[in-house]
Amino acid sequence: MGNKLEFNCQYKVQGMEFTPLCLDYWYNPKDANEAILCWGDVGGYVNCLFFNSANIALFERPPAPAGEKQEPCLNVNLQDVGNETSFKNETYTRHEAHRKEWVRQVKYAHYLECFISCSTTSTNSMVIGWMEKKTGSVTKDQGTSKKIQRISVFNISQGVNTFDYNQHLNIIATAGVNHHVCLWNPHIVSKPNGVLRGHMASVIQVQFIKSRGQLISFSKDKVLRIWDVQLQVCIQRLAGMFPKGPEVVSTLFFDEEKDRSGMERNKMLITFNYQITLMEMKTENRDKIMSHEKPVTAAIYNSVYNQVISVCQAGTMIVWMIDTGQKVKQFNNTHANAEVTCLAQDPTETKLFTGSTDGTVKVWDFNGHCFHTLECGGGQPADIGQILNLKRSVVVVGWTKHITVFPTASLKDFHVQPSEWKGGKEHSEDILCCAFTGPNHLATGSYDGEIVTWNTNSEHISRRLSQRSRRLMLKSQKSFLQARRESASTQRPKSKASQKSGKSQNSGTEETNEFGLAVAKLIFLETRKANSAGGGANLISGGGNGWIRFWNTNHTQLIGEFVAHQQSGSVLMAVDKKNHYMATGDVDGLIKVWDISEHCLHATDDIVNTAPPMKCQFQAHSDMINTLEMCERNERVLIISASSDCSVAMYDVLGNLIGVFGQEEHWKIEPYDPAEEQFQESESEQISKMEEIEEMGELETVVIVEEDNWEPDERAITNPEEYRINTWDNTFLGKNYQELRVQKRERKQPSTIPDLPYLHWERTGHAPAGPYSSLDTQQIQDFDPPKKPNTSYTESVSTASNLPKLPNLVDTLKQPVPEKEIFPKYILDFEAKMKDYHKRQLSQGNSSNAPGILGLKGKLGAGMAKSSLQSIGLQLGKQVLNTPAPKPSKSVKSFKMKSISRRTSVVSTETSQAY
Repeated sequence: MGNKLEFNCQYKVQGMEFTPLCLDYWYNPKDANEAILCWGDVGGYVNCLFFNSANIALFERPPAPAGEKQEPCLNVNLQDVGNETSFKNETYTRHEAHRKEWVRQVKYAHYLECFISCSTTSTNSMVIGWMEKKTGSVTKDQGTSKKIQRISVFNISQGVNTFDYNQHLNIIATAGVNHHVCLWNPHIVSKPNGVLRGHMASVIQVQFIKSRGQLISFSKDKVLRIWDVQLQVCIQRLAGMFPKGPEVVSTLFFDEEKDRSGMERNKMLITFNYQITLMEMKTENRDKIMSHEKPVTAAIYNSVYNQVISVCQAGTMIVWMIDTGQKVKQFNNTHANAEVTCLAQDPTETKLFTGSTDGTVKVWDFNGHCFHTLECGGGQPADIGQILNLKRSVVVVGWTKHITVFPTASLKDFHVQPSEWKGGKEHSEDILCCAFTGPNHLATGSYDGEIVTWNTNSEHISRRLSQRSRRLMLKSQKSFLQARRESASTQRPKSKASQKSGKSQNSGTEETNEFGLAVAKLIFLETRKANSAGGGANLISGGGNGWIRFWNTNHTQLIGEFVAHQQSGSVLMAVDKKNHYMATGDVDGLIKVWDISEHCLHATDDIVNTAPPMKCQFQAHSDMINTLEMCERNERVLIISASSDCSVAMYDVLGNLIGVFGQEEHWKIEPYDPAEEQFQESESEQISKMEEIEEMGELETVVIVEEDNWEPDERAITNPEEYRINTWDNTFLGKNYQELRVQKRERKQPSTIPDLPYLHWERTGHAPAGPYSSLDTQQIQDFDPPKKPNTSYTESVSTASNLPKLPNLVDTLKQPVPEKEIFPKYILDFEAKMKDYHKRQLSQGNSSNAPGILGLKGKLGAGMAKSSLQSIGLQLGKQVLNTPAPKPSKSVKSFKMKSISRRTSVVSTETSQAY
């Protein structure tokens, strides 16, 4: 907001009984004159002011006395509101909602025509004051109709910090002190419709996203949650990205309105004392390939192992194979909960350096072992921007106006403190980036656009490149304005058109100076060291507003500059080893490749404003590009880009996508020569064109020859009645058709079967041939006729009676293992007793010759037998309980079940024979 816009106080409302804490303003979109202002105070009251002519004036100004001016600010006494004499178009009312407790929030709900307020008490936690429904036009007796008719009281444990009302769902969401978010029906005070649990601290802010049916909640421990209201589940949790420190006041606002183009803004603002955090909601692409779960901050190429190392904000570092895209290793939580900002490697490419917002730089090997922790911020948080490894030291910049250096000789202990940079502080703003070139030149760029070169041996300043710095630009503007005023006073005034053009040019330079000065990246052109002495550019800088500048550090001169990306906040760049190509990336994910092999090679009198030839451009990512790296592999120049869209992609300089690290399919980098491919395509096109031309030429010549040598047939003249023209023989079309028909394969017509030998070998006497020629057929041998069987019944009976008697099955069975080794002793004893018992029963049955065996004596015998069997079973059970069963030997275990079944069959057979 510019200084020209000022807010002047128009009204002051006085005469309040208690101090107001919160307020809300509502106006009728259909009638701009109707508006309501309500506020809550420390006495627990909800105060309401109703306006009927808000579009004209909130309060009527009394006429000023004669000869006096009207006061700019009108003092309004609250007791005078509603009087017919003073303020008749306004109405004031209030009701006690929270019984001398502070009112934390108040809101007017037009859909319900009520006032909602809350406080941090268990009783009267949320109160709804219902007004009388409007039934007719507004009358003069307006004060009686603007009263609270009844109230609804909601009691919530420990009270409510804030609330929000959704008109479409008719639900009130309360942010509870008890860590819960409750969903209430305005007409039901007994219990909520749902309780959203998950926060570990008091919830201080809630807001509905009406277009999505979602709810945002923010707790005191700085954890943001997004809920699905219908399912009542948490769909997203955000933590660790908000400013640290205790907050006195924190406010949340989500903007879901549409902009001029019709797109939803979906931006959220959260205040933390004097800071404001802006978050933007982006659409989720489920088919998008993600290399990390969080935005990728850096990615570098390691030529020793042919690998790509990437790191994300969450501190997850992943090692990829550049030839296939396969993941090799992954290290998590490299800096605990701190956000990782940069990544670098030592000159030998065997160690990795990671910097984070906690002010530390850690040294790692490729096995995930941390060797040292460099304390850059002195124990305080510091946003590290870049790490640069020199021959004998490590340089760290990004959060202060001076250089932080760690000598390599001091890397002995785990915690390493920085050494003092002898050159001191030469920048007036924070240093954002740095670059090094041999043997001892170090360049640093700051936020104000100034570039300083240093001698690393003496650690003192060498040169200063300030042609595009803020300080020099302000001086040039002042001198330009002073010279313009002097010339205007001495010369005649310019025309309006020239004045307008001058103003527009001046405003354009001011805009450029305001936003396009920061230096975000510095790169030395190693192959142009010899040209730097002659005036050629050997340093490239990139920064705000998409500007790329070429510098000569020996002569401290700006050689050329151009805008690589229009309407871009900041750009990054990278160059290949031969310094032939330069890749630039912006905040929208767009990458451009430039041919700088012939750009700014020599010194010129004027600054070169033309851009080098652009080779290609492509949309590599959907979000801001954080790192660009160029390397050469298999005779192809590759571009590695890391973006905030959680992906690391690899392209070649022609814009061909090699792959995205993390995809399922692996790739293979093969040599690619676009000139050969274009030559082959052009050659094939030329051949096809020549063939078409030749065919057309032949047709034309044939037609011409036939037209020149054409003569009428004599038969057509002598005998025209019988003469008929054969179009197939005498026309070009017919001849071509006949040639095509002749060139086709002849169809085989059906014919008679020839006299083949294998079909008539029996008649002709030739050897058999065909499919059965391999079979050996002989004449069938003679055999005796079979004898008829004797079917007489008497002979079969007689022969059957002479057959020997078969032995019993029990006698033929042989035991491969003795019974004593298979069965326990109590089973063998039981078997012996059963045999003895059966023998006695059989002997008794044979001795009795009486025919009435089934009489009384038989019944008594059966009862005695039953009792004896029961006695034997009881004795056997007692013996089993008293005597433990012996373990069978190993040789018998495999035959145990088989032998038991066999023994059971034997016992059953003997029993059947006995009976």
